[in-house]
Amino acid sequence: GLAAGGIDLNRYKDRCALRRIAVRQRASGAADLRAYLTLVSRDPIERRQLVKALTIHVSQFLRNPSTFQAIQRDVLPAILAEKDRTGSRALRFWSAGCAYGEEAYSLAVLLCETALEALGRYSATIYGTDIEPECLRAAREGRYPAASIKSLPARWRQRYFAPAGVEYVVGPELRRLVHFKRHSVLDPVPFGRIDLVVFRNVLIYMTDALQEQVLLRIHGVLNPGGYLILGKVEGVSGAAKEVFEAVNVPERIYRKRAH
Repeated sequence: GLAAGGIDLNRYKDRCALRRIAVRQRASGAADLRAYLTLVSRDPIERRQLVKALTIHVSQFLRNPSTFQAIQRDVLPAILAEKDRTGSRALRFWSAGCAYGEEAYSLAVLLCETALEALGRYSATIYGTDIEPECLRAAREGRYPAASIKSLPARWRQRYFAPAGVEYVVGPELRRLVHFKRHSVLDPVPFGRIDLVVFRNVLIYMTDALQEQVLLRIHGVLNPGGYLILGKVEGVSGAAKEVFEAVNVPERIYRKRAH
């Protein structure tokens, strides 16, 4: 396989890793993957950057904890208040580009922790979608190394996961909330009336025109006043600026404008 500075890229058997390599390629200014790998073999600084990109996100539960705090503190209560106002009985969240599923299961943890009584009242669904079957297979299996769940409080680990050797397996309380489905964000969305979309670190791979198109498509499946959460280096631009209002800029939380 491609051995870049001693990292065997075949170890990252899924294509989730290729996205990270593509980001480094673009950041380094290399014209294509081959040029980038040549750069990596010659440049120790870029090699370190790549190793960091491939290992830092051994993806994690509650990645960017401050974002999840904001969801728990501000977004969930606002969504539930809106449900009470409209009498709606469905809660629907979407983790778009869900990779191994940590984000979708993290949303499930937050629901169980902050809105347990609400789960009795509403039918709650969290969709996790990704284009890579490998990622989805891993997500459905719900088996994670201890490192991925280290940022969870101990009592959450005990309550929602079962130890399995050196790994942890997602328990039934979370599983029943989360549904994984193959989908590309470039295609029509197979569900609607979504309250919250978490769509982090996927836009950065797209041209401006495509970003706008995808954001407008997401806008179309959000409930009035529904929320969109982007990655820390992303934002809404172009026509999407007109239809989303920023609610919390540092955490990249936006809300569908009520027209």
